[in-house]
This record gives sequence, C-alpha cells and structure tokens, in this order.
Amino acid sequence: MAGVSIDAGEKVIAEYRRHWYVLVTESGIIAFLAFLPFIALVALTATGYSERLLFFVLFVSMGWLTILWSLFFIIWTNYYLDVWILTDRKIIDIEQYTLFSREVSEFRLDRVQDVTVEVKGIVATMLRFGTLHVETAGAVREFVIKNVPNPYDVRDEIMDWHDKAMKTLSLQKDG
Repeated sequence: MAGVSIDAGEKVIAEYRRHWYVLVTESGIIAFLAFLPFIALVALTATGYSERLLFFVLFVSMGWLTILWSLFFIIWTNYYLDVWILTDRKIIDIEQYTLFSREVSEFRLDRVQDVTVEVKGIVATMLRFGTLHVETAGAVREFVIKNVPNPYDVRDEIMDWHDKAMKTLSLQKDG
C-alpha cells in the first residue's frame, strides 16, 4: 500500500479490519433502498399508468440504482482499506475516510502504554466485536480501531508483541 513502510527484516504479524457485521449492516440498508423502485413499479402497474409515466419511473429508478451501487462501492472500499497492520516492531493505522482521503499513522510497539477494549451492546457482545483504544507515550491522540473482531484477543496479541519489543529494547541497551 502506498504510504506504508515496512522495514527490511520486519514481519507482518496480523491485519485487523472492522467486523463483517458492520459491512453487512451498511450493505443491508443499501439493499433495502434498492427495492424501493421495484415497489414503485408494482404500485404503478396496479393503479393503471401511462407509458410516459412508466418510462419516467424507469429512468429515475435506473439513476437511483446507479447511485446506490456507487454508495455500496464506497462502503466496501472504506471497509476494506480501513486497516491496522501489526508487525513485530510497530502498528500501522490506515484510516480510510472517503475514497480519496486517508490517514496513515504508525507507532512503535515499545511506545504502547495502555490498550483498552470497549464492547457496547448485546449484538457486539454476542458477535464478539468492539472498539480498541491504544495509548502511546507522547502521542497527541489515542489510536482507535472501531468494531474490531475479537477485541480481547487483539489486545492480548498487541500486548504480547509489546512485551517482546520491550525485551528486545532492554537487551539492546544492556548489550
């Protein structure tokens, strides 16, 4: 990915994206809205119509479906490109805001001070997803990944690699 630098010898451990439930929920709304033109066409045929009105409704429906398809593409692209990459040395946070706007941040694992998990609601509890907050030394802001699957496992994995990074750093200082 452009803007992401992985050093020589650095290993990618894991990639974290939002939970599939988020994509399904947002896509479900688009799917529901896609049925509205068909409902309008059925209502139009049941009440009697002129050919001119039918062509107008078909034209508007095609435009509506094109807009919805574009929105689905944007939702899927944002879902896929919004990612955290855990390496053996750092975490890379790629925050995709819109199609042409993203922010790439990275922080070394030895800078991690606190990792907090937040799971809100019955759906998030049952499907096991939540928000992960990572605070780093000297960071102006906290790093957050929303709706990550298995947030407790992700926290444990980050903390394990943090401990390894701290041991490596202390060995470098001692040796």
